[in-house]
Amino acid sequence: MGYNGKYIQGIGWALVVMGSLNIVLGIVADVLFGVMGAFTIFHYISAPIWCGFLVVISGIVGIQSGKNSTSKGQMVAFLSCGMVTIFFGITCLLMAIIGALVDGNGCDRGHKSYHNPCSAPAIALHAVNGVLALAEIVVAFVGTIMSCSGLASPTVAYDQGPSMTPGQTAYVIVQPGKCYRCHGWRS
Repeated sequence: MGYNGKYIQGIGWALVVMGSLNIVLGIVADVLFGVMGAFTIFHYISAPIWCGFLVVISGIVGIQSGKNSTSKGQMVAFLSCGMVTIFFGITCLLMAIIGALVDGNGCDRGHKSYHNPCSAPAIALHAVNGVLALAEIVVAFVGTIMSCSGLASPTVAYDQGPSMTPGQTAYVIVQPGKCYRCHGWRS
């Protein structure tokens, strides 16, 4: 898997869309449960909102990195943002799992009837945010791998020295995935 600017842009757009969905669902959950007066402590932490902002930022960096696919600095920026996105995606996924277990059972402490008006929506919103977080982790991991492979591929022209005529430059073309130490090939 090499570093292709179009694919990186696609990964960036996917991260922007998923991060935006996380933000919207997090705001909807906070407003919905705030109006209901439900005791959903893990929704009020708002992990999807702050995690969604970081995913959107990572996606924007990915889009810019894909547009300038020869810039090693932007590859490093997207690699770093991808790793941060993976970390916060795991955090958001864990918060969704714990929230579905905790908020689903005790979210209607203020209601005195045996009818539980908020457990199904609480579990559903946590489940959707958990699935989105898992998808963000996978997409960010793919983007991180692609950035890493882009940084490992040579893009420099080498001068071979005295055997060349003045002003002449030799280019070394290295096949991706081939190396002397790994495969023992010689030129």
